Amino acid sequence: MNNSSLASEFMLRATRTLKEASNAFNEGDLFYTGKRVLETIENLSTVILTIYGIYSVSGNPITQLDYLLETRDLQDNVKMTIRDLQKLYNSLVSINIIDESSLKSPSVLARHNDMKVALDELSKLFERVEGIFDDFHG
Repeated sequence: MNNSSLASEFMLRATRTLKEASNAFNEGDLFYTGKRVLETIENLSTVILTIYGIYSVSGNPITQLDYLLETRDLQDNVKMTIRDLQKLYNSLVSINIIDESSLKSPSVLARHNDMKVALDELSKLFERVEGIFDDFHG
């Protein structure tokens, strides 16, 4: 399997989902913002996993990053990026989606300020993963 092309695919997906998260936030849709933020974090995690030759058909890529940390000799910036991705994901997953009733749409516990901070942090993490991706190709 070609690590480069697969990592490129997930980088493209992360670009798309980050843009969708920003658009949803600007439109005031916190539910969709939260879903796309989490999806972007998963895509960025998959980029890192793929670069190091770890492929998974199922499971959460966020938890699979622990395997990468334990089994590979990683540069400090990669380790920090992985930990920051996991930290952001874990902070958002609990406040993101609550399905209160099957009769109405799901709601979110996160508020405008929570999502603003998450999007800002995610944008920084995106740039860091993009740097890791570029270093892999350099």
